[in-house]
Amino acid sequence: MRRTSSIETSISKQLAKKAMPVALSVVAIGVCMTIYLSFWISSEDKKADEAVRGNVAYLTDVSSLMSHIQDAEIGQRGFLLTGDQLYLKPYTTAMESLDGMLDKLAAGAEDASVETGSIPTLRSLVAQKKSELEQSVEYRRNGDDSGAIALVKTGQGKILMDGIRSVLAQMEKDGLEQLAKRSDAASAAKTRMHFLLLLFAIMVGGMAILVVRATVTRAKAAERTRDELLSHADRRLMAVMAADLVGYSRLMENNEADTLERLKAARDVIDTIIEDNSGVIITTAGDSIVAAFPSALSAIDCALQIQKFMVTHNADRPNDDRLLFRIGMNVGDVIVDNGDIFGDTVNIAARLEGIAEPGGICVSRSVRDHIRKQRKLKFEDAGFQQVKNISRPISTFRVREAA
Repeated sequence: MRRTSSIETSISKQLAKKAMPVALSVVAIGVCMTIYLSFWISSEDKKADEAVRGNVAYLTDVSSLMSHIQDAEIGQRGFLLTGDQLYLKPYTTAMESLDGMLDKLAAGAEDASVETGSIPTLRSLVAQKKSELEQSVEYRRNGDDSGAIALVKTGQGKILMDGIRSVLAQMEKDGLEQLAKRSDAASAAKTRMHFLLLLFAIMVGGMAILVVRATVTRAKAAERTRDELLSHADRRLMAVMAADLVGYSRLMENNEADTLERLKAARDVIDTIIEDNSGVIITTAGDSIVAAFPSALSAIDCALQIQKFMVTHNADRPNDDRLLFRIGMNVGDVIVDNGDIFGDTVNIAARLEGIAEPGGICVSRSVRDHIRKQRKLKFEDAGFQQVKNISRPISTFRVREAA
């Protein structure tokens, strides 16, 4: 019995010895295939992300082109109505960028695999719209007001804008449909890849499980990237004004009804001043206002008019019962989304409001640089200020009217 057991043991050892290389080979093959599949999935994810980015960039270009055409038309209308050269700045900027934007849109349509047949039509419509805008502006520059108005009244500009909107709307629709297809294809591809990866994970055990986890993590990161890209809204260069009533709580405690009545009367006038200066009220919270303007000049004119009005509004009130606003102002890129604005530009304007004196205006260096040659104002250097949630110090100035 002992001899038989010894033979069996010897055979078992030999079989085990022969089986070991086979087992190691199987494990090695499984590991290599797992690594290969991992890189493959990463590559497919990257391709899917690039495809989605291409579609998102294309849709952004469509929106940006429409926005610039509208900016050109708004500048033209403002100049025709007022003769103010300031309206020609957004008009000129937009007009100079349209050809380049059309070229970029045409290239983006190919990258996004969107039908490009509308591009020639769009180029023609934009060229005609530019000609109509340039002709009317030239009439106004030469003093031919009636010629400019007559050209506008022909309705040619509206017809061209309607045509441009129609073409861009169809291009946007095509882009959204292609984006949905690519997103669905990317999701389906990920599902298939993960299923294959799971099969090989069973072969290689814990090592393959780690690979699966890493792959899932990458997939989720890619999905977050796509979600972030899809959520991006239009970016605009704007001047932001933040105003806040000083001592609102104290005034309400002293005489709630009177404070509310005076604040409402003041706000009726302030809202009109903002509108008259091409501003848009973004948010209001009782005693505070955030408004956006197309230029720093419009914003500073509005702020000065508000503070002048408040002096008159408080004329018959004792010092401790006056409604005084602090106003902060900044200019820069903002993100426009669903009628609201976001970004550091907005945050800095709100922080500068807190630095301003009661009844005063505090602006950033960028605002001062935009307006100091255009308006006769004094800018008192308030130094570099470290404000909440902004990492870099902000160069600030208090605005005084020139004597």
